[in-house]
Amino acid sequence: MRMKKATAALTVMFILAVIIVMTVQNVLAEPYRHQKTGLLFPDPVGTMKLVRATDYEPLYAGLGTGISYRTQTIRADIFLYDLVQGPIPDGISSPIVSKEFDEASGDIYSLEKQGTYRNVSVVVKKETVAAGGHIKFLHSVLTYEQNNIKLISHLYLTGYRGFFMKLRITYFQEAKVREEANLAAFLAMIGDITKASPQP
Repeated sequence: MRMKKATAALTVMFILAVIIVMTVQNVLAEPYRHQKTGLLFPDPVGTMKLVRATDYEPLYAGLGTGISYRTQTIRADIFLYDLVQGPIPDGISSPIVSKEFDEASGDIYSLEKQGTYRNVSVVVKKETVAAGGHIKFLHSVLTYEQNNIKLISHLYLTGYRGFFMKLRITYFQEAKVREEANLAAFLAMIGDITKASPQP
């Protein structure tokens, strides 16, 4: 029962996070350090600004923290959480990480059934990629429509220092050329900070 509630709460958090309102607000204008992993998130990354870091733990234990970067046409979010199942094994080889990736991928289809998204299509279902050349993620790519805007969405997930590390990057299809440069900068940043961050 506890895990069902945690999963439902995580879905609510995801819905709140992925609704694309591309107005930049609550800009932090300074780096953010995640105390439990020691990761230091810089500002800016490419042309994206670090606009928000949110502690979801008061909403429900296990939901962790969300860090959000934006421009007018992209949203790049990092979620560090454990669903009260921690410590999560590092990397992508554990069953718990693979299962969480599959469930996170399914969130988009749940939103399609609810009418939030339309015309969801799989570009890449599940592959392994390396960010910054060293940290491996499970990765998928979807396209869909929201409010008559065509979007491309990347999902990355791995285990890192006892947490799930989930990256969700969504941008306008019409801005693909410009925002793919931001996607590359974002992944390079993840690679850099996971190399450089000391253990907390």
